Amino acid sequence: MTASLEIMAAFVVSLAALGALHPLAPRLGLIDHPNDRRKIHGEPVPLIGGIAVFAGVLAGSLLVLPLTEPYLFGLLGAGLLVVVGVLDDRAGLGPRVRLVAQVGAALLLTLGGGVSLTSLGDLLGLGPIGLGPLSVPFTVFAMVGIINAFNMIDGIDGLAGGLMLIGVGALLFLAPGIGPLQVMLLAAIAALIPYLICNLQLLGCTGRKVFLGDAGSMLLGYILVWALVDAAESQRSIDPVTALWLTAIPLLDTLSVMGRRMLQRTSPFKADRAHLHHLLARIFGSTRQSLILMLSVAAALAAVGVAGRILGAPSPVMFYAGILAFVAYLVFLRSAQRLHRSVRRRRRQLAVEAV
Repeated sequence: MTASLEIMAAFVVSLAALGALHPLAPRLGLIDHPNDRRKIHGEPVPLIGGIAVFAGVLAGSLLVLPLTEPYLFGLLGAGLLVVVGVLDDRAGLGPRVRLVAQVGAALLLTLGGGVSLTSLGDLLGLGPIGLGPLSVPFTVFAMVGIINAFNMIDGIDGLAGGLMLIGVGALLFLAPGIGPLQVMLLAAIAALIPYLICNLQLLGCTGRKVFLGDAGSMLLGYILVWALVDAAESQRSIDPVTALWLTAIPLLDTLSVMGRRMLQRTSPFKADRAHLHHLLARIFGSTRQSLILMLSVAAALAAVGVAGRILGAPSPVMFYAGILAFVAYLVFLRSAQRLHRSVRRRRRQLAVEAV
């Protein structure tokens, strides 16, 4: 009964927030205008998805979660990200301000809430890697990394939300039951569904398109990494290495993009259209096909992580397999770039022949 009430509250509040904020978005300055070459939408779109999702998560969680330190400070961290994200969506605060907010939210969760990793397990096959005094710094670094990964990969409709659902679904499969962690994740799913319906314009929801904005993409990454650390450290329902597989696509995309930017001696936070979803959209000529492919691969990689945990695969095996997956990703990326150039040349030839 409690879980049903929490799910319903999260869904209804998120849906109501979307309905209330949609007509107010222009006056609030929360509109994404297609005035940048990176933009792939043709009309202004409200940036209210993140606010609605947070309202739903907050409503659902507060109904049943105890307001003890981990959850109180965790929700404060989430609120900090949403507030800074909204201000960034409205006024363009820039990556440095977002980074400070991400570190602040992670510190609230680790120092205030006591949510931090103390060990990485036998990651390299040389014995358990205890973090000791590096526990909080490493956890903050990992949290900021995943928050940024979700913020950076939110470039086409449904992608960040879909990746969040895959990660959360895998966690709920590995940690069944109705504890505080599961309550928060169920609230997140319920609050996310109305946003995805509007964002992807499903079930006849046309003319009500919305985006997450920086507020929403950072919030999704924060909730997922919070749950991952809690599942690995407090519940012991996953190994630390399992988290890499459940967030594989955002991490692989972010590492490759930031690495390329640094090799080109530009800021790793400089926005461009070099993400995998942009490349696939240009190849297919469809963002929806790009979305389906990326979510399918993400689900497959998460399934590997789940299977490894259930079958008791050693952490070093899963870690080195992850390294191989990253190498395979880089090879695929280079092949996709060559394919894109080939497709572009072919289209140009067909256009010339048609004339």
